[in-house]
Amino acid sequence: MNILLLTIGSRGDIEPFIALGVSIQAQGHQVYVCTHERFQSIVEKHGLNYQYLSNELFKLMEGGSVESMGSLFKGIKTAIRLMKLAKPINEQLMVDSIKAGIEVEPKLVIYHPKCIVAPSIAEKFNVPAVMALLQPMLVKTSDFPLIGLPNISGITNRLSYRLASLGFKPYLKQLNLLRNSFLNLPKLSDKADVLSMNTGKAIPVLHAFSKHIVTRPQDWPQSTAITGYWFLQKQNDYSPEKTITDFMADGKPPIYIGFGSMSGKDPVKTARLVIDAVIKAKVRAIIVTGWGGLKLDDVPSQVLVTDAVPHDWLFPQVAAVVHHGGAGTTAAGLKAGKPTLICPFFADQPFWGEKIAALGLGPTPIKQKNLTVDNLAEGILQMVTDQQMQQRAQQVAELLSQEDGIENAIKWLKKQGVLI
Repeated sequence: MNILLLTIGSRGDIEPFIALGVSIQAQGHQVYVCTHERFQSIVEKHGLNYQYLSNELFKLMEGGSVESMGSLFKGIKTAIRLMKLAKPINEQLMVDSIKAGIEVEPKLVIYHPKCIVAPSIAEKFNVPAVMALLQPMLVKTSDFPLIGLPNISGITNRLSYRLASLGFKPYLKQLNLLRNSFLNLPKLSDKADVLSMNTGKAIPVLHAFSKHIVTRPQDWPQSTAITGYWFLQKQNDYSPEKTITDFMADGKPPIYIGFGSMSGKDPVKTARLVIDAVIKAKVRAIIVTGWGGLKLDDVPSQVLVTDAVPHDWLFPQVAAVVHHGGAGTTAAGLKAGKPTLICPFFADQPFWGEKIAALGLGPTPIKQKNLTVDNLAEGILQMVTDQQMQQRAQQVAELLSQEDGIENAIKWLKKQGVLI
């Protein structure tokens, strides 16, 4: 059967879908991954079929505009501004997604929550739609609030999830136009929502993270599952540059510092702060600039700067990791058994930072707006000297190694009757 995987976002949003797709295709199905063109090569490298989405969304993610979410009220203001800027981009992404669906004619659609047109594609072909989440952000619970909001009380937490539909409603008009013009479907009914099909039927939800990190809330419905992380299998074709291997071998294991696709409004200032913190902590560090583009010059010998290194190759060799708290990077650090300091910008990043600290796997997170040379150096020193923290990180890594998230997801899909 043809299976369509739809995902939007950074590399951390893409790789888990590829990992799932590889295992599903190994069972005899044809898997098509519809995502941004910049990830076409990695999709095809893993033997999956690629379907086009534009790269336009990344223009909003670069240059620090997204990272300025800040406080709740500032975040709302920024979100409204970004929504206006993103609207034409997202509308084009919906068109691209529909075109992929029409070409593939899927028997099953598995999609990232940003792909709000996915249920309509499934409706067109009268096939199941399954949402895949990399963080607990949509299924309401009393245990914690909608991501980005303060944890006040059980009732308030549960009510906060009503806000999730705010990201859905601005696109209803355009979505209905596309349903009519491309899919020959009627307007969405009042029963349709972020987690409901047009009939009102609940959309099943897979959560691709570990129960050892986020305990399943008791008030979640049976149509949801926590499977464990979907890790992309390590490939042996990576050959690091000699400068990297020489640096790794020339002294104690360094710490990793990288903020992925996030660079902040002033990459030069952030880079200088990071360098000064490394010097103050008297550690070695490998700083990965990523496509967010931290701007670095005048680098001391105890630091190596590179633009990209696979996490599954690098993380097992470092002493600790410092990053922005993206779901994918967080998972990679946990898998490698390394203490983690998260310096979040926005969205789910503070959530993961708080989880890491609460589980004893890293220091208290430091928000990017509060980041200083002193507190970053202090956090780094804590990770490289706290043996209990290091042991705890190793214990959790062992638990994760025994958990096959992809196999659990496939078993659950079969149990739901959506995958043969």
